[in-house]
Amino acid sequence: MKKYFKEVLKYQLRSYPLIKKYVREIEEMYDMEPLLLQKRNEERFLYIFKKAYRHSPFYHHLYSTAGINEDDIRCIEDISRLPVITKDLIRQHGNQMRVSRMLLPNHTSGTSGTPLDVWESAESILREQAYFYVYRKRCGFHYGKDRLASLRGNLGREDTTLWVGLAHTLFLSSYNLRKETIDKYVEAIAKVCPKAIEGYPSSLYNLCCLIESEGLSCHIPLCFTSSENLLDYQRDKIAAVLQAEVYDHYGTTERTIRLEETLDHKGYYEDPGYSINEYTVDGEITTSLINSDFPMIRYQTFDLFETTELVVPPSLSDGRHGIFPVVRRIHGRPSSVLVGKDGSIYTNAALTFVISKNTTLEIRYAQFVQHKDGKVDLRVVTDGRILTIEEKKKLLKMIYEKIGRDNIDLEIIQTDESNLIVTDRGKFSYVITEYKQ
Repeated sequence: MKKYFKEVLKYQLRSYPLIKKYVREIEEMYDMEPLLLQKRNEERFLYIFKKAYRHSPFYHHLYSTAGINEDDIRCIEDISRLPVITKDLIRQHGNQMRVSRMLLPNHTSGTSGTPLDVWESAESILREQAYFYVYRKRCGFHYGKDRLASLRGNLGREDTTLWVGLAHTLFLSSYNLRKETIDKYVEAIAKVCPKAIEGYPSSLYNLCCLIESEGLSCHIPLCFTSSENLLDYQRDKIAAVLQAEVYDHYGTTERTIRLEETLDHKGYYEDPGYSINEYTVDGEITTSLINSDFPMIRYQTFDLFETTELVVPPSLSDGRHGIFPVVRRIHGRPSSVLVGKDGSIYTNAALTFVISKNTTLEIRYAQFVQHKDGKVDLRVVTDGRILTIEEKKKLLKMIYEKIGRDNIDLEIIQTDESNLIVTDRGKFSYVITEYKQ
């Protein structure tokens, strides 16, 4: 019952009456001529820069030290003169970055398992929801009217399904998917008849594999994926089994970039007016245009993109003349899973709660390493402090609440960064499988 009311409250706080003015604003930007949208983005960027320079102790010191005065930045092209900020800088100086005290905390571990506290204004949260509303409307789905199935991390191990009528949403646990439970998922979906389903690609893929292997059937017209790389074989399986049109989304908890798959599936475009993005060989540098109270100006992340060869102005990917993809493929989010003793699959994205909900433990890195079904090491790197026995017990309790105490034998190993596993390219993965599944 507690989870039910929590989801009802979340829906009401982000419902159409509260976001409609931002919906109108975004829809207007979709229809803007490219040069007009560029001017709008420039004005927004200069407003955020000046606000940060005047009212954020962190940015004022950063720019002053770099020899940059407020009047030196006069147009969007001048953004390249500003220093790049990193996750480490935000971790160290997050409170000094804020220009308002009336902010809400948000936590992310990202794909690297590195914790980060960021802050959001109520307005930026509503704007974020409005972007979801507008994009999915373009795909044929209407929030508040059409029914949705959500296969994400809302439910834990103890629940399989939860129907929240007010939100028109059927929540499905991503932690209970296995042969013995798949019929419950299919029955719940058939009863609700959702027009769309959202979820992690690996969870949706697992759902579809189980439906197919058990000889069941399920039809959901639209599918929205996010939080992990959508791989070609996953897309093909999901589209075939659910008879669904699949649309992918890329974003970050830091709210500095949003990419949407084009309706013709030929690439990804930048949501109009959301951010300024600079794509480099080492990852993207992004500047948020939706959260002026916790400025994120030239924030470096390390997800990699294969950009298109189309020549379009920065941050202009959609206009009345059609959608212009600026990214052909996203390479930055490897999808890995853990396998429980009973065959349940736990995804990379679904396990990020271990970091994001344990910020008081000062965990810097975490990595799940699986040796065989049901046998997993959780390698933990802190900022130098040794975790107590009680803190480890607390961490284990939270994990077992999600995945089941008897389903995985898990050992917490506190170590240093040299004992974390990286790829040949030096890329860190939150979940590592050291055996052939």
